[in-house]
Amino acid sequence: MAVHIRNLNIESFRGIRGLALDNLNHVNIIAGDNNSGKTSVLEALMFLRSPWDFNNILRIARIRDENSIYPFSNASLYENFINFFPRNANKLAVSINGMFEGALVPINLTGEQITITLTPDELFKNHSSASRKKLIERYQDGLETVAFKGELGYGFGRNYDKKSIEFHAHSKANGLEKITTQHLNIVYLSPIQHMSGNVFNKIVGDDQYKEICINVLRLFDPQILDLLYLKNEMTDRPVECIKHETLGNMPISTYGDGIKKVLSLASGIAQAKNGALMIDELETAIHAKYYDDIFRFMIKACKQFQVQLFVTTHSMEAIDKLLATQEYDKQDDDNITVITFKKDPDSSRTFSRTLPGRRVHSNREEFGFEVRL
Repeated sequence: MAVHIRNLNIESFRGIRGLALDNLNHVNIIAGDNNSGKTSVLEALMFLRSPWDFNNILRIARIRDENSIYPFSNASLYENFINFFPRNANKLAVSINGMFEGALVPINLTGEQITITLTPDELFKNHSSASRKKLIERYQDGLETVAFKGELGYGFGRNYDKKSIEFHAHSKANGLEKITTQHLNIVYLSPIQHMSGNVFNKIVGDDQYKEICINVLRLFDPQILDLLYLKNEMTDRPVECIKHETLGNMPISTYGDGIKKVLSLASGIAQAKNGALMIDELETAIHAKYYDDIFRFMIKACKQFQVQLFVTTHSMEAIDKLLATQEYDKQDDDNITVITFKKDPDSSRTFSRTLPGRRVHSNREEFGFEVRL
């Protein structure tokens, strides 16, 4: 397997202040109660992939809303961005650094909220021509709004640079430039990623990768033969199908979330080749009876594709089964680290404890050791 990110330090980000995670491993299991900061750590890690790219920061800001089960309560992009900054702080500051391939990667985003006046052209430039004309006439004197004004400091190794940032409450998410250059390939899978419907196309486009996915689907059903697109005769649209030895060609929509989740996991591992994969709430949509086979597939595939793995989980059974993928009685090395978080209700500080997988596995067997703080 691979260890691309050696450590992560969060001075300030969301509700986390002064958190240091050292000696990160090939597989990093992040456990803890709700609202203890598990997802925030995954987001902080994603800052490392393109520290100079403000678009990367905005994409991270959108993650929680894009994967919300309450689509009609979405906050604006600006509100999501402002929520990166710890509340009740004297100044707006996000400070994160990590060690990647022996080089320090610092990211410092600092600034303040100010009031600005947008001209009608600036305000409605993304609207259609018909509505734009009417809106410009209505707001011909412009519109007063809130904005973030500051700078983004970033570095890699001995190099460090800064650039000015101004971002206002009416900025749009559409039109974000694609992230083309990355220090590290990092892929994030949300708890409901398997429901998004955009995984299948990535799988069927690569024969070698498709074969891997078919093999893992056979853990659910040995009669699954292939993954393919078939044309709907009524609409001419392609339909995602599973070829089954007995049932024939079946739309993937007829299968449960478990199979879709496994396809999402397999797709994420392949996309994260030679990089890092973040899986939020790993156990979602997977029945516990499949943990053994699926987790062993994941660890084997991450080793094949040189992927460093970070997973969050609420499930003690999932932690046990991940640790069971290691043969501690036969191997000297330990590829798994278990990190547990707990938030102090008095200080709102997040505390962590890091333990080797071997120790957790041994203590769980001998003493019923409780991993969570």
